[in-house]
Amino acid sequence: MSDSWSDNRALLEKVRPRVAPIIDSILEERTKVTRTTLLFDLFARLIRSAHVPLTRATLHLPQLHPQLAARTLVWELESGGAVELGHEHGVRETEMYQRSPIKLIYNGRPPIRRHLEDPDCPDDFPVLSDLRMRGFTDYMIRALPFSTGARNAVGFATHQDGGFTDEDFAIIESALPAFGSVLELQHMRSTARILLDTYVGRDTGGRVLNGAITRGDGEIVHAVLWFCDLRDFTVLSESLPLEEVIALLNSYFDCVAQPVEAQGGEILKFIGDAMLAIFPCGDSESQMRKAAERACAAADGAIAALAAANRERESDGQPPIRCGIALHIGEVLYGNIGSASRLDFTVVGPAVNLVSRLESLCPIHDCPVVVSEAIAKTAMRRFRSLGEHELKGIIGTAEAFTFG
Repeated sequence: MSDSWSDNRALLEKVRPRVAPIIDSILEERTKVTRTTLLFDLFARLIRSAHVPLTRATLHLPQLHPQLAARTLVWELESGGAVELGHEHGVRETEMYQRSPIKLIYNGRPPIRRHLEDPDCPDDFPVLSDLRMRGFTDYMIRALPFSTGARNAVGFATHQDGGFTDEDFAIIESALPAFGSVLELQHMRSTARILLDTYVGRDTGGRVLNGAITRGDGEIVHAVLWFCDLRDFTVLSESLPLEEVIALLNSYFDCVAQPVEAQGGEILKFIGDAMLAIFPCGDSESQMRKAAERACAAADGAIAALAAANRERESDGQPPIRCGIALHIGEVLYGNIGSASRLDFTVVGPAVNLVSRLESLCPIHDCPVVVSEAIAKTAMRRFRSLGEHELKGIIGTAEAFTFG
């Protein structure tokens, strides 16, 4: 293909006056535009403002995400903005990806251009037939690298008779570095937020990203505490192949984590086969009641999810998943603890100790949920007393309850 626009210094100098306002506008927006769709829409509209007949643009970004392998942004003039599509892990094994020009760009190919109105234009990618049927006359896709070495792809198409000119491509080529730089900053921040949300929790991740990274930083908060533990895990882990143990743990955590998050809870950590979560609330009676009822609803959801999972496991001849869930409400210190170079953003305090000890009553009473007296007095639902209990490490006795 001809790519004379990329190495023709005279041509690049010629278009510089038309490109300079684009670069200035992009750089000016680098601290204002927080969504990739808005940034891509801005870039496409700025390219058109330089009299480039752009009518479609696509941006393809590999993603460091627990559920998504990549994102595609599609901008079209007639739609008035950019939309984002997520691609789940495994997309690179699909026929769609294997036959796309994106794969070649990711693998190091130079820019690919197709003059769609040319009768001799190769029809070597399925996307070309779709573009030609929609009246596009010219298409180009090229790499958009980041400073980290990550390789993205960006594509451009037009309905203009005769397609893009070399000047059009020279303008695009000259503006891409500025766009790529701002995009990389935004992408890095987005990735950092995704990873923090994934590994330390949504609210906690936001706190860390906003600067709460000093050991000892924290605040006293009221919260409903959730602690759950898988029963018979030691026996299961010794009797099952390691792959099945991992699959069992993932199935179990799906069952308990999704209801917690659906009810507004924040999962703080997975501790082996246990999970600690909080439902933050204020100290007013109504705030605590709402948080307690959300936590109880999450427990209901977890029990239902485990029952459904166990029906499938039984049909497959697999052992059931059984767990105990404990709930308590109280004050905790929510903040950073740990060594000078390795910190954990978590909750500590007597309330945390109590909720973890309450969970040990689940197998004793053969019930899936045990709650403290504070929860029983706060949540508007029926509870049944399990009596007074001495709990390890807890002074005095504590009355425990279960759903009743």
